[in-house]
Parts: sequence; C-alpha cells; structure tokens
Amino acid sequence: MLRRRTVPFLPLALSLSWMVSGLASEARGSGPAEKGATPAALAVSDYEVSGVEVALLSVKRVSDGTLTVKWEYRNKTGEPKKLGESFKGMGWSEPFSLVYDAYLLDARNKMKYPVLKDTEGNLVAGKHGGHGKVFVLEPKKTLGTWAKFIAVPSNVKKISVFIPGAQPFEDVPIGD
Repeated sequence: MLRRRTVPFLPLALSLSWMVSGLASEARGSGPAEKGATPAALAVSDYEVSGVEVALLSVKRVSDGTLTVKWEYRNKTGEPKKLGESFKGMGWSEPFSLVYDAYLLDARNKMKYPVLKDTEGNLVAGKHGGHGKVFVLEPKKTLGTWAKFIAVPSNVKKISVFIPGAQPFEDVPIGD
C-alpha cells in the first residue's frame, strides 16, 4: 500500500527536482562565469568592443512555443571592457542594454520576433549591472545572459539570432 502512494508522486518529485536544478543553472548563467566553466558555443562572433566576443549558447523552444536564447560575452583581454555603451535607451531600459534590441528573424516566412515583454511591459530577459546601461566585464571573465522571444510557429526549425553589437547568427537550429 505504501508503494502505491509513493509511486504516483515520484514523477512529480523528479520534475520538481529537475525544475529546481534548471533554475539554479539559469541563475549561474546570469553573471560572470566561474573560472574554466566556459560552455560550448553553437557559434561565436566578435563584439563591437575590441577583445570581446559573443558566444551563442542555445536556442530552445519551450512548451508554450516561446524561444529562450542564451549567450555570453567573453572578455579575451587582460583589461576591463565596457559593454552596452552604444545602447541608446534610458531609464527603465538601461539594465536591459545588452538584450533590449535583440531579435530573431525567420527569413523563410519574413517574420521578425522581438524579446517578449511581461504584463507590465518589462522585457523577459537578463538584467545587467545595477546602475546605468554600461556593464564592465573584467579581464578574462564572461557574462552570461538570456532572453525569451515571442512564440515562433512550430514548423520553423531554424532561426537567425541578432544580438546588438555582434554579427548575425544565421540559420541556427531550434532545439526542443
């Protein structure tokens, strides 16, 4: 009898465990990476700031049809680099300077997909720095970030990712 009661809860316990570990890993991806913890990239592009590169880490469709895109900025130099200086926004949008103008492009259907906004108009994306639009990336460090994009039709299997200050990442396969 005890076994019957615990078996139905096993999938729930496993999914809760999976969700907690996923949240923990996502939280780790929102700040400077630990030494030697550079994830494999789908593609890499030079950033507009000399000595910094942008690594596209993942493009995944989630159950509601939205896409979550993760990338990171890698300072390859021995000096601090300022990110986000070219962003023209002000006020509430400044902490989103690295993700605000990102978008996805479905060239086949000629559709552009912006970063998703919540019910209050805030981006569903990573914030950076506490004050202002500029984030200082220390020497030899990385900064992980992410953004959620509005639902893309399920028949779209590849997408182009446009991240401000980097070359486009074109025809990137969408993972599930």
